[in-house]
Amino acid sequence: MSILQDIYEDEYIPRAPVEDLPEDLRRKKWAFLEEIEQAMGAAFIERHWDALCDLSRFRDYANFREGFRLGVALMLEACGPSA
Repeated sequence: MSILQDIYEDEYIPRAPVEDLPEDLRRKKWAFLEEIEQAMGAAFIERHWDALCDLSRFRDYANFREGFRLGVALMLEACGPSA
């Protein structure tokens, strides 16, 4: 069965998203958050953690949408010029 048919029939199951950042990026991220915590305090991080997560989810969704648009554009281009 094709992926398009699976999506159409609501049978498509996407792969699990990659959760692991490369080790060097993970270290930089946590070093940054620890520096903010030292400068602003743990309460500051706790108050804003949900907002940071929302920003991350929005970025991920925006990137997904752009990738989807690119895929559609490539498929349309592969089908040839419009009549």
